[in-house]
Amino acid sequence: MFRLSRRENSTKGAVNISLRSIVAPRLISPRRASAELALCVLSWAASFASMKIAVGEISPFLAVWFRILFGLLVIIPAAIYRGDCGRPFRDEVIPFLTLAFLGVAFHQNLQFTAMRSAGVANSNWMIAGTPAFVALLSWIFLKEKLNRLAIAGLVISGLGVLLILGLGTQNPEGAANRGFGDFMIAVSAVNWGVFQILSRRMLKNHSPAFSILWVNLFAMIMQSTLIFFIAPQTFSGLLDVSVRGWCSVIFLGCVCSGLCYLLWYDGLSALPATGASVFMLLQPIFGALVAYFLTGERFTVFSYVGGALTLMGIWMVNNRNSSEGAG
Repeated sequence: MFRLSRRENSTKGAVNISLRSIVAPRLISPRRASAELALCVLSWAASFASMKIAVGEISPFLAVWFRILFGLLVIIPAAIYRGDCGRPFRDEVIPFLTLAFLGVAFHQNLQFTAMRSAGVANSNWMIAGTPAFVALLSWIFLKEKLNRLAIAGLVISGLGVLLILGLGTQNPEGAANRGFGDFMIAVSAVNWGVFQILSRRMLKNHSPAFSILWVNLFAMIMQSTLIFFIAPQTFSGLLDVSVRGWCSVIFLGCVCSGLCYLLWYDGLSALPATGASVFMLLQPIFGALVAYFLTGERFTVFSYVGGALTLMGIWMVNNRNSSEGAG
């Protein structure tokens, strides 16, 4: 149940409950939910290729700023329409700031910087291992139980990620896509797992639209401070950005950061978690196809083996509750 936001009514002496505290997620059909989740996964699969295009023309810090800005252009009207645009309580400011740093500011700056050298397909495969990181962190910090199937899945998916990280794809010239950027993407996957663990409590107290709104607003303040006061030189060359570069940034903001997060949580409201996890398994496959056609990456046998191990491990982790015995 969402936490109530109250304000005193001087005339009636009653307590008014804001719309954001009583508006439940939209009730949609499973078919529509599946379509929304599929759209999200397809968009996120293309996000790494779009990031690579964007950072080829502008600074990663500025690209992140534009992504947050364009995302808010979608999130703010949606939050207003749903009645989810109230203010967080005073004791929630620090938690929201923490989530904004981990889930948006740090996470996206890390990924955009990484995509200067990281492989697109490699990045999608490594991000696909996030559910395994979430399960591991939940076991360590939340004391959630893991059975033998889940433990085996963690090991297998970890081996798959390491195989991709070490021997992943090749660029169009035939050289291996291995570098510090790939390591940074792996770090971002772990960071995203931490963010998901920390955001669980916030999503219990507030609607997803409200949480997404304030996380991005605080992240915008952080990123604006970075580029306007600490690194203003990031604006150099902005007038030379091509139409392709602007389309990439707009797609990342409006679709990947704005529309998709709203649709994803709507879809989760109508489908079980295991059903939603199936769509996440499709992201690296779509991402590999995007990498092939948009950036010309080529795959080695290690890409297929590592990808198969990663997907198998994630499937085992996601299905841990359906098997018997606790580890």
